Amino acid sequence: MQFRTDRELLRAHARGEQDAFADIVRKHTPHLMRVAYNYSRNEHDAQDVVQEALLKAYRNLRNYRGEAQLATWLHRTTVNTAIDYKRRTSRKDRELSIDDEDKVGIERNTRLSHDPLRGVASAMALRNEVAKLPRAQRRALLLIDVHGMSVERAAQELGVRPGTVKSRRYRARSVVAEAMMDRI
Repeated sequence: MQFRTDRELLRAHARGEQDAFADIVRKHTPHLMRVAYNYSRNEHDAQDVVQEALLKAYRNLRNYRGEAQLATWLHRTTVNTAIDYKRRTSRKDRELSIDDEDKVGIERNTRLSHDPLRGVASAMALRNEVAKLPRAQRRALLLIDVHGMSVERAAQELGVRPGTVKSRRYRARSVVAEAMMDRI
């Protein structure tokens, strides 16, 4: 299969061609996997990093200015994602030591057990808290944090100034974070 150039793929993606981003993924994933593997040192984590990096790239592709080649931009996105991933996982690794087995029983060690409802309960609680927000704050939060719009694009969508969107989103995040902290 002959790949189109990155420019052609970006133009096709901008026109709404569904397969364009999939072609970008197929073209660049082998290199991105090698980059991610250099940071994670295992295949599973490297796949997670690349998947997260490609999701970020997809959400932010409209912000790609073309000053660097697409491969360079994707490489940098993957490196940043790998660094963040490594930070998150190393922090988790410090939370529990194998030497502490007397202190933490298997029934209390959440890393050794799986509770499929824990995530569902948190998601439902989060959804309920977001639903309680005033409509303007909720829309600002959802447009930016869920739909991935830029502040400027959300401001256009809502018909307000970017500063207004920022403050609504900030207030919404603060209220939701405080409500979620109270649940812990």
